[in-house]
Amino acid sequence: MRAYTEGLVLALISLFALWGAWQVPAPSPGDTWAGIVPFSAALALLALSGVMLLGATRQTAGDTGNDQDSGATLQIIGLFIIALVYQQSFRWFGYLLPTAIAAPVVLSIFGVRSRIGLALSVVLCPLIFHLIFFVLLGVFPPYGEVFDLLSWIQG
Repeated sequence: MRAYTEGLVLALISLFALWGAWQVPAPSPGDTWAGIVPFSAALALLALSGVMLLGATRQTAGDTGNDQDSGATLQIIGLFIIALVYQQSFRWFGYLLPTAIAAPVVLSIFGVRSRIGLALSVVLCPLIFHLIFFVLLGVFPPYGEVFDLLSWIQG
């Protein structure tokens, strides 16, 4: 029963993420659609939920799945909440500041315990993502309504 529940929860989250990705405005002619990465991630989550549901149907009635990590569902829901807050914070604080805050939090959830690595992620993740999306792909960076670190850096 738990495997079904986890699969269904992940399916609902992925459907919500697909809906959110479709809310990203269409690109200007010649530009790359900014929603391609969240749309692809949502499709991958939907496929993963299908695999989880398929695995749940193959599970025997006597096998309760106690060998699975009991905190996996909470971690998935926690990451989803972090993603929602992260995405919404773009509107208020632009791209760089939320990325600098979210990167070490998510990395620590995934098991990175090196203080140096977490400290480096505060600078490297926003820098690398900025280079990939806004320089190489030409996506327009979101500017914050309250405070935007990128406009402050650029002067």
